Amino acid sequence: MKILCVDDDPVARAIYTRGLGEALSDDEISEAASGDQAIGYLEDNVVDVVITDLSMPGLSGLDVLREAKEKDPSIEVIMVTGKASIASAVEAMHGGARDYIEKPIDIPLLREKLENIREFHRRSREAEDLRAAKEVYEEQASREVRLLELRLQKMESAVADALDAIEGKDETELEDRLQRAVDILKAAS
Repeated sequence: MKILCVDDDPVARAIYTRGLGEALSDDEISEAASGDQAIGYLEDNVVDVVITDLSMPGLSGLDVLREAKEKDPSIEVIMVTGKASIASAVEAMHGGARDYIEKPIDIPLLREKLENIREFHRRSREAEDLRAAKEVYEEQASREVRLLELRLQKMESAVADALDAIEGKDETELEDRLQRAVDILKAAS
């Protein structure tokens, strides 16, 4: 996953990058020192998760949340704050934040939340793959049904021709029509 950690506190950024870097060595972890810097980063880079401080000078974590979701609704945002309140938590969650945690930063808890996001994305991809496979299967089945319907129509036509040939026709014409009916039935099967 590509993770962007946004905090105006350099100590917090160091905790994120060092703590998450050690725990999630396969992930790409970037940092931004402000909301403005984070939004600039989001304009130029693909990000899966944004971990952002709520209170920062200039653009707040809520501003980063709005911009991230506007850029790509699938970006997950974890809001971090040292000044937790029910109102700010509700606002963050209504804005589309995936989670809301308090400082001091608890790296094992944050890692657990990131693993939950990773699992959610994995299951979402699997569900999408299953939907795509189902669509392909249904399309193939539909084509097969149409082909079977065409074969059935040809067979019905051949049988009708044969019955017409039997009614009051001479023997040569009857043999010709029956042979055409047999040829059509062979081709249709």
